[in-house]
Amino acid sequence: DSFQLELQGSREFRELRIRRHSVPPFIPLQGLARQFLPGKLREFLELLLQHLNAFVARREQLRLLQ
Repeated sequence: DSFQLELQGSREFRELRIRRHSVPPFIPLQGLARQFLPGKLREFLELLLQHLNAFVARREQLRLLQ
């Protein structure tokens, strides 16, 4: 699966915001962004990856059960 995330940065305000994304709406993307951006980008991306991998794994398990 492929998901897109576009971040927008601002040097003058030292901000990093989500501009666009294709992350499913039930993944707490905004909550993760509030908690980790702008200072902890690596942690933000690691947790987002964990959520996305869990979603894809659950969807695959459901497909196999059917």
